[in-house]
Amino acid sequence: MPIRPANLATMSAAIAGAVSSAAPDQAGRGPVTVVYASGHHQTVEGLGRRALESGEGGVVAVRADSGTRYVLFADAALPPGGRDRTLHSGAGPVSFATPVRAGAIALGRLPRTHGVR
Repeated sequence: MPIRPANLATMSAAIAGAVSSAAPDQAGRGPVTVVYASGHHQTVEGLGRRALESGEGGVVAVRADSGTRYVLFADAALPPGGRDRTLHSGAGPVSFATPVRAGAIALGRLPRTHGVR
């Protein structure tokens, strides 16, 4: 199924924000620890999109250093039609008062030009 141009632009912007085009020595490959409502922890490493474990009650925290960017997606894989739902994006640690039902996370790191070492 083809991806519509409007959806492609949104998807590309979300992924580009997480996966920086920084040099390899600046690339934040994690590790990032995803904490679930059940108390379970999942460690994720490497650039790009990774599926999150299901059945753990949703994500309540993401533990990452301040330069590691990430995007939480609703689905583990890009759904048919190319409509990816971004639930949260940011850099560094975050906690959620209400568990976030995320299916995947994409990792990246800000380049040093943004003041991050």
